[in-house]
Amino acid sequence: MTTRNIAAAPPVTLEEYATLPKHPRYELVKGILVELMVASEEHEETVLLVGHHMLGHTRPRGLGKVYGSNRGFVTGPDYPATSRMPDVSFVSNARLSQPDLAGMLYNGAPDLAVEILSDSNTPAEIAQKVAEYLSAGGRAVWVIDIDDRTLTVHTADAQPLTLTDTDTVDGGDYLPGFTCAVADMLPAA
Repeated sequence: MTTRNIAAAPPVTLEEYATLPKHPRYELVKGILVELMVASEEHEETVLLVGHHMLGHTRPRGLGKVYGSNRGFVTGPDYPATSRMPDVSFVSNARLSQPDLAGMLYNGAPDLAVEILSDSNTPAEIAQKVAEYLSAGGRAVWVIDIDDRTLTVHTADAQPLTLTDTDTVDGGDYLPGFTCAVADMLPAA
């Protein structure tokens, strides 16, 4: 998703962030509001495809909740605070009982965060998000590159694994029993 920094002084708190209107949408990065811009058609289609496959697996098995890009996850210290909104996320039942703020912000990272690259994303920005999710208790991060037709799996205990659209991704121990062809989560080539 494309982003734009919005300067704010003093840093915005989590409580202030939780009361902001839903549009435009913002992430909070070290107390600074970062506006999330409108995504491309391919980006939105990928969000829907990933969410569809994850919901189709988790819902009948009662594994937890799948969220779209409007669910915030506090991934940094309280002040200045950081809250990210992955494109798609999964939170297991075991972690759903953790407190949230104003019904909008989950305290900690999701078990699985999915980030879909946009033209404006820099490698440093994506690396920072991956590190934040994993250090805040996330178990895995999938980074999807629509143009390269790849999905890279990041976990805290292994080197990143890049899969192509001819491969199948599995949910490891963070999304038990899940398997899906990478191509099925990407727009038609």
